[in-house]
Amino acid sequence: MTAGFTMVEVLIGSLITMAVVGAIVGVIIPAQTMFRAQAEAAELHQRIRATADTLTGDLRAASAVRPYRVGAIRDDGLAGIYYRPDAIAVLGDAQRTYYFKADTFELMQYDGGSSDLPMIEHVVSLTFEYIGVASPSDRNLVTFDPNVLVDGPWSEDASHRRFDADLQRVRAVRISARFESTTPSLRPFVPDETIVLHVALRNIAPVE
Repeated sequence: MTAGFTMVEVLIGSLITMAVVGAIVGVIIPAQTMFRAQAEAAELHQRIRATADTLTGDLRAASAVRPYRVGAIRDDGLAGIYYRPDAIAVLGDAQRTYYFKADTFELMQYDGGSSDLPMIEHVVSLTFEYIGVASPSDRNLVTFDPNVLVDGPWSEDASHRRFDADLQRVRAVRISARFESTTPSLRPFVPDETIVLHVALRNIAPVE
């Protein structure tokens, strides 16, 4: 007759099993978290690249920029708003406005007509600064104070939209954007990242 296990032996065996399982889980869960964090970081960098490629490509081809929303719907200029730190209209062969939608943390792309859609999500902040020649006689580049872009003198474009004539002196745009992880639980492992882009405007007409 074979003797069975005593209660003490069963308890000891259970404790050993639980300890082994716990050790395995303790190794697997951090490894899974780090794997997910690596994938999340790659996705974050992809969003940064998409933002940089789109904005720099459009700005380099622009014939003019406006520091506000331009288009058929909610045109800032028509509402008397001539400067927004979080928006830029890029004018050229195509017209697009890029702006930050703070309540949804999205970089929006508006085509000037009816298409006004999110381009990049989980954007924490977005700002545009304007750099240009100090004056027609002084070609040194300076970063414009926002007040310079809203105090006149005023001019009109081909669409008879009013704009501050100092915008004709703009030669570059500095873009600052901050991005966050799409998964809140992974943000301790994938910190926010900020990019700063300095984009020269190649097609702007010289200041007379």
